[in-house]
Order: sequence, then C-alpha cells, then structure tokens
Amino acid sequence: MNGTPMVRPLQIGPLHLPNNLALAPMAGTSDLAFRRICHRLGAGLTVTELVSARGMAYDPAMRRNWRYLAIDPDAGAMGIQLFGADPDDFVAAIGQILDHPILSRCGLIDINMGCPVRKVVSEGAGCALMQTPLLAARIAQRSVSAAGSKPVTVKCRSGWDSASISAVPFARMLAECGVAAITVHARTRAQMYSGRADWSVLAAVRDAVALPVFGNGDITGWQDAWRMLDETGVDGVMIGRAAQGNPWLFRQIHRREDTGPGLEERRTVILEHLAQLIGLLGEATAVREMRRHLGHYLRGTPGAARLRAAAMTATSRTQLENVLGEWQIRCQESCENS
Repeated sequence: MNGTPMVRPLQIGPLHLPNNLALAPMAGTSDLAFRRICHRLGAGLTVTELVSARGMAYDPAMRRNWRYLAIDPDAGAMGIQLFGADPDDFVAAIGQILDHPILSRCGLIDINMGCPVRKVVSEGAGCALMQTPLLAARIAQRSVSAAGSKPVTVKCRSGWDSASISAVPFARMLAECGVAAITVHARTRAQMYSGRADWSVLAAVRDAVALPVFGNGDITGWQDAWRMLDETGVDGVMIGRAAQGNPWLFRQIHRREDTGPGLEERRTVILEHLAQLIGLLGEATAVREMRRHLGHYLRGTPGAARLRAAAMTATSRTQLENVLGEWQIRCQESCENS
C-alpha cells in the first residue's frame, strides 16, 4: 500500500464526510436504528433502504414510507435512496423531501440504478436502467435539477451481464448529467450477489470520471477495504452484506484490527438496536423487524441456528431478550470449555 491514508475525509459536492466509509442501502437492514449504530461505530455516510419514488406520490403524508425514509440529522450524513423508472416520479419525490422539515436535512439523494431484484427490474427500475441509458440520463438530469444544491448520487453495477460491462460509459454519462458521486457494485446484474466482484471495473470507472467513486463488492474485513482503496484508487468504499449483524466492521477498518467486539459489547448493541426500533416502530413491529437482524448478529456463534429459530417465533421484547440471555450463556460456556 502507498503512503496515502486509506480512510480519509471526502467531499461530495457541498457535503463534507468525515471519512470515506459508507453503509450501503439494504432493504430490511438499513433502518434508522442500524444506521445510527453504524455511524457511531465509524461509518462516514449511511443510506436509507430503497424507497419507491412513485410510491411517495401516493403517500404524501408519508404514513407508509416514513419508516424507510426516516433520518436523524444528528447521526452524521444520511442519504435517501429512491428507485423508479419515471423522471416525473423522481422530481415529485425530491420535491417532497426538500419540503419536509426533517428529510430536507438529508446529506444527499441517491438514485438506485443497480438493484438486481426481479420485482424492481421488471418495472424498468434498478439495474434495468443500465439497459436504457437515455432514460437513466433523463432521470439523473431532472433529479439533479430538482435537488438544487442537494447532492444527487447514483448507485449502479458493472453492467447487465458479462457481455455488457457498461459501467465506464454509464458513469461518464452520469457525470455529464451532473451527479455528485457514483457507487459501483463490481458485479453484474446476472451475478446478483454471487461470484467474485471484478474490482478492475472500479479502477476503470475511477480513471474515467472526475467525481468521487465508491467501490462496492467483496469487502468482508478491514484488509479488503484497504486493498480496494489502494488497488483501484476509488475514493471510498460502500459496505453492504458484510455489515449485517456486524456494524463493528467500520471500527475495524478505521483501526485496522482483526478483533471484533466482546460478548458484552455485542449484547449491548443488540439491545440498543431493539430499544431504538421499539421507539421508532412500536414493540410489535420492532420485534418482527429485529428477528431478521438477530439472525445476522448471532451468525457464527454457539447454537446460532437453534437460537435464530427461537428468535423467529418471538412476538415480544421479553421473548427476544430471553433468546439473547440464552445466547450469552452458550457463548460463555463455549469460552470456558475452549
């Protein structure tokens, strides 16, 4: 690695980030509670779960979408990610965001042009936009215009499949449209989340445009993050699945340390996550949401499979806390017997 600091501040238009580590927008994971925790543990930018631009038009009071859109301006830079296939929908959604007393304080607005999921792609949204670059350009241009001084960024993929690796011309087009930064997941839509990410695409995009580029894909530890920054020259890294149940990864990247959290810290953060969700959503909904998170938090620990099964049937805070209590006992016994 060269002598340049790998973890460093980053500027995206008028938005100053304290560091270049970002939490990816992930459906079912990137709730406000988790974003707050990741910020506290070292993420310089966090992004909401993807929200339908068209859906916002039918929910002006944000009763249904608020849980996905919610941000905390006091918990660092938070971006709001929108998906869709109609430029008018993006203009309307951005207008709603900018008119809202809290949402208008978001750090940036991100456009999803990389989601590979069939439900999204079948609507012409997500990664399907990489196959319709003229439409993607109209969405980007009109979003940038509607957002005014608020930075607009785009998350895309290497391309649709191995025969159409189009990230470089796509990134150039987005830069001409005025977007402030680009994130590239170094896999194709055909790969979904399998196979190896091709980091050479990240280096090519970095060389092709004069705006910040985040790399995404195959970062599972601090070494991967530092290596991506060093080998590809990207300005920042965006971490997705590796952060699920492991928000401490951001701290490990900062410190270049292999050691994860101790048992007590892990338990404290899980309980903090649950308590925050209850405050945001109410107990019944929070417990349902937390069951998924708990599966990630417990991954790789003694008795995880059975405890995950028990968590999936929990319907109250007390039941989830009981699962955590049993998990703590199992972990302590495992340590004593090792």
